[in-house]
Amino acid sequence: MNSIKSLNQFKDLIDTGYEIEFTLNDKHWLLEPAQDEPDFSPKRELACDNEVKKFNSTDEVLDYQIDNQRLADLLPKMTKVEW
Repeated sequence: MNSIKSLNQFKDLIDTGYEIEFTLNDKHWLLEPAQDEPDFSPKRELACDNEVKKFNSTDEVLDYQIDNQRLADLLPKMTKVEW
């Protein structure tokens, strides 16, 4: 189990193309490179339950809102983080 120590680290993990799993608000989330894009594409997908959100960039991922808060601001609340 890992923890994300900073926004810069989180951003670097996303940019590098890591699959990042975490729990937030008692839900399991998976952030990964877009499945239907070529390797090293900046496009990402965030899945929870049966929903998948697609993003064109890391900044879009970080700005995504869960319960009216940006994902970037929710880093301290993430648990069970693995990459």
